[in-house]
Amino acid sequence: MPQQITTVSTFVPVVEEGEMSRQLRKIAERDNDLSTHANNGWTLTHTATVTGTEGVMFIDTLTRTDQH
Repeated sequence: MPQQITTVSTFVPVVEEGEMSRQLRKIAERDNDLSTHANNGWTLTHTATVTGTEGVMFIDTLTRTDQH
């Protein structure tokens, strides 16, 4: 059975206190993306974070085994 690998990248910006809703929307977007993939048979196998002055990039690696 062949295995598929994909990544989902989400950038979550550093924001001022008054813009927290923007940051929370990006986190919710990531949660939704991962949930959608999980519902389609993907398994989260690794998460890497890359931090910078503007924010954090989450790079999620997902795998799925085709069952043909």
